[in-house]
Amino acid sequence: AKTGVIYATSQAEKYGFTNDDPEWANMGQGAPEIGPLPGSPSRDFHMNIQEAELEYAPTAGTTEFRHKVATYYNELYRKGKESKYSYENVCVVPGGRAGLTRVMAALGQVQVGYFTPDYTAYQQALGLFMRITPSPLLHRNVDGALMSSEDFRFEAGGRGLGAMLLSNPSNPTGQ
Repeated sequence: AKTGVIYATSQAEKYGFTNDDPEWANMGQGAPEIGPLPGSPSRDFHMNIQEAELEYAPTAGTTEFRHKVATYYNELYRKGKESKYSYENVCVVPGGRAGLTRVMAALGQVQVGYFTPDYTAYQQALGLFMRITPSPLLHRNVDGALMSSEDFRFEAGGRGLGAMLLSNPSNPTGQ
């Protein structure tokens, strides 16, 4: 299936879309607003960065930042629960594709399921490693829940899935 912002943008380009044409707007997930906003205060696009700050950061992110992310998630999702996240459960990456690539690199030989249509990078990331066999599961109704837990168990067992990629809104609850 051809889905996602990359596919939509490439199709729009066939009809004249360019990032600098004011008649077009990229409404894709994650598309940054890069120009001036009419009626808004001017933005300062200059910054001074000390030379020492230009070095590579630790691969998983700085420990201080990872602590803050763990604390945030604990407050948001783990209130009243016995188990809590620590900085060791957090890995900060520069974007979805980088994170997916890291996950795929950590997996051994496995059949990985994912729902389609979904995040375009799933297909790309799953195709990078020869030991991973992608297995798409189709949405029956993209406006409703993905599938019942019984159907999911049947599909996952029948396909021999060893791992499953899930994201919102494509998660087991369909919410």
